Amino acid sequence: PRLHDRGRWALIHPDMVTEPPDPGLHKAKHVLAFSEDGIHWTHAPENPIFYGRSDTNNCIVYNPERDVFMWYRRSTVNAGEVRRIAYSESEDLIAWTQPINLFGHDELDPTFLYGMPVSRYKGMYLGYLFCHHQHPRFDQGQMLADGRDAKMDTELAWSRDGVHWERHPLRPTFIPNSPPGPDAIDWGHAQGMANVIEDGDEVRIYYGGRAWLHSPGRAFSDPKRRGICLATLRRDRFVALHAGEDGGFMLTKPLACPGGELHINGKTENGGFIRVAVREAEGQRDGEWPAGWRFDDSNPFTGDCLDHVMTWKGGDTLG
Repeated sequence: PRLHDRGRWALIHPDMVTEPPDPGLHKAKHVLAFSEDGIHWTHAPENPIFYGRSDTNNCIVYNPERDVFMWYRRSTVNAGEVRRIAYSESEDLIAWTQPINLFGHDELDPTFLYGMPVSRYKGMYLGYLFCHHQHPRFDQGQMLADGRDAKMDTELAWSRDGVHWERHPLRPTFIPNSPPGPDAIDWGHAQGMANVIEDGDEVRIYYGGRAWLHSPGRAFSDPKRRGICLATLRRDRFVALHAGEDGGFMLTKPLACPGGELHINGKTENGGFIRVAVREAEGQRDGEWPAGWRFDDSNPFTGDCLDHVMTWKGGDTLG
C-alpha cells in the first residue's frame, strides 16, 4: 500500500556489478522495478536495493500479520556461509535488513542448503528446502555412500511467522529425484517451486526438474534437459506417521478434552486398521485407561479417508 503510486506489480531481479564499491564484495546486486500492467517495467530510482551474492532462487512473500515483505535468499559473506538459507525483511521493498541464517547445520544435513522458495498456506508458511548433496572432498574424488553426489532434492520446512522454522527431526525427502532414465527429467534436480494449489482433495506442487548433476565439469558436459514437473498428494498429508508390518502405536501430548467428535486423516493397507484409545492425564490417574474408551472399545477404521469420525462402543463423541 505504501508504494501503490508506483504500480500494481513489483519485481526484484539480480544484476551484475562492474565496479563494486568494495573489492571484497561479490560482483552482484539486486534491483527493484515496478509495473502497472506486468509488461512494462520501470526501475526504482533507489536502486540498487542490495549488494551481494544471491545466485539462487530468490523468493519474496508478503506477511499480512506484520505488514512486511520477507525475502528468502542466499547468505552474504558476513553471514558466515554463502550456501545457506538467509532471511531479510522490508516494509517498503527498498530498505532491507541484513541477512540472517535461518537454519543450523548438523550431521543430518547435506553439505549445502542451496535455496528455499516459500509459500503461504492456510495461515502458515511452507518452505521447499533445496538439499545439495555432495561429499566435502568431492573434487578430490571422494563420494557419498548413498550415491547422491551432485544431486539436489527438496525437503519440507514449515513456519508460523516466516522467521522461525521447523523441520522433521529425521529430515525425510519431500520431493525426491526420479531414477535415471531416458524419460526422467528430474533425476539430477528436483526443486520445489513457491506454490501450493488445491483442487478438491488433491494438493499440487510444481517443481523444477533437471537431468544433469550440479558439479564442476559434469554440469557443463552433460546434455542440458530440464522441465517443469508436478508432484501431487492428498489434502493435509504433508507429514504422516507410518506403522510397520507389525503395527505401531503413537501417544499424543496431553490435551484438554474439548468434547465433540474426533476426526482423523488416515489410510490403511493389507488388512490394517486404526483404533483410538483415551488415557488419563489429570495428575491423579496419569496413564490410566478409563473404561469404555480402551482400544477394544474403539470401532476400527479401515480404508482411505481424509476426514473420518472415530467412534467407540459407548458413544460417537468424546463428550
